[in-house]
Amino acid sequence: MNRLPLCATVLLAAALSLPAPALARRETQPTPAATDTLRLSLDAAIERSLARSEEMRNARALVKQTQGQVLEQVSRALPQVSGMVTYNRKLQSIFQDAVADTGFFGQILKNSSFAAVHTWSADLTAQQLLWSGGKVGAALKTAKAANRSAHASEQETASDLTYQVRQAYYDAVYAGRLVEIAESALTQARAHLGQVRAGRREGSRSEYEALRAEVDAANQEPPVVAARNGLDIARLALKRLVNVPLAQPVELLTPLARADGTVPVVTDLSTDVERRPALAAADFEVEARRQAVKVYRGQRWPDLYVSSTMSQQAFPLELWPRRNEFRRNWDASVRLEVPIFTGLRTEGQVAQARAQYEMAQAGRDRLREGAAIEAVQAKAELERALSTLTARRETVRQAQRAWELAGVRFTNGLSTQVEISDARLQLQAAEVNEVQALRDYLVAIAALERAVGHTIPIERRALEDVTPSSNPEGTH
Repeated sequence: MNRLPLCATVLLAAALSLPAPALARRETQPTPAATDTLRLSLDAAIERSLARSEEMRNARALVKQTQGQVLEQVSRALPQVSGMVTYNRKLQSIFQDAVADTGFFGQILKNSSFAAVHTWSADLTAQQLLWSGGKVGAALKTAKAANRSAHASEQETASDLTYQVRQAYYDAVYAGRLVEIAESALTQARAHLGQVRAGRREGSRSEYEALRAEVDAANQEPPVVAARNGLDIARLALKRLVNVPLAQPVELLTPLARADGTVPVVTDLSTDVERRPALAAADFEVEARRQAVKVYRGQRWPDLYVSSTMSQQAFPLELWPRRNEFRRNWDASVRLEVPIFTGLRTEGQVAQARAQYEMAQAGRDRLREGAAIEAVQAKAELERALSTLTARRETVRQAQRAWELAGVRFTNGLSTQVEISDARLQLQAAEVNEVQALRDYLVAIAALERAVGHTIPIERRALEDVTPSSNPEGTH
């Protein structure tokens, strides 16, 4: 055993020291039941989506990939050290008859690679790149620019995902309010039907009025079913974005409207898009393409290396060598690699790199123009949504008052069943329009934040105190 090679000893020790499989040590962790209701606020939904969504996982993986590319390019400028152990056994040799000679010549052959049956060689080689015509430096800058572009793309992905979650959350809350409005209208229709039936029994209401009330109540049931189906679809879309099991119930905690009646108001409507992460990613992509041109240009220049190799060789008579049988050999060299003719490969690569650089510039400029247009459109949509919301809020008040008056008039025999039905339908439509306007307004704020690429300043005000003209214009 004392003649066991060092490499075999290390491998055996490493095998014996391997830990038990991770599965054997893993403790069973209780998982939450899919039937437990998940209470989810808007902020919690965004945080959950950013932590678990497939889009963010892919963006983070791209960042890690580019970080690896940076390390790969850094390694080209660092010394390269490698080791190698070789065993060679002569099965048949032209010198095997000379080895049988006991003279001086025979002894020399026995201790050389020509006739020795067993040959062991351990080599340690170190190599350092001294000059590469700028290829290594340009390649490193290319990798760093790609990494910065990946980081900016990750931020853009987070911004897009935040907007999608906010929109899906508002859609789900909006769908829930539609269910409440439809159920409220159904309750009102059934209550009115009960009132008409009571009047019919007393003789104060006609059969026509009773039949009309029954039809109105029945016609209100399909909108309730449709609203509930819409709510289920909206919640499924939100669950997908926040990575929640589809069968798990979800309770949404953030309403569209606060109890105090205030709404968020943007205090700075600037449409400057220079802080948008997508534009930063495009700029870094252009820089990476510019450095890539330098990389391919550098292939026209020679590479200068210096290297050194230390070798230990032994020619034992038996299989395993002893320590004193090894002989050392150490040399150093300088190598200059000159690309004399590459068959126009370098010229072709440089032409392709230049074309990709120009394409990256065009894509960046197109993206900047599109982002500027998107920001202006988002601002216009926000102003439109605020105007609509202001008008809808007043319409609901008027419809509510009309419904109350119609009920009083019908009770006193001053109006017909048709007037009651029309007043209720107008109130329902006004409430739906108001909720739709509030949802559109909140989505418009989220769209503007996404378009400019950063959080915009917001303060809460009573809607009665807000008009589109009082909203600051900001700068363009």
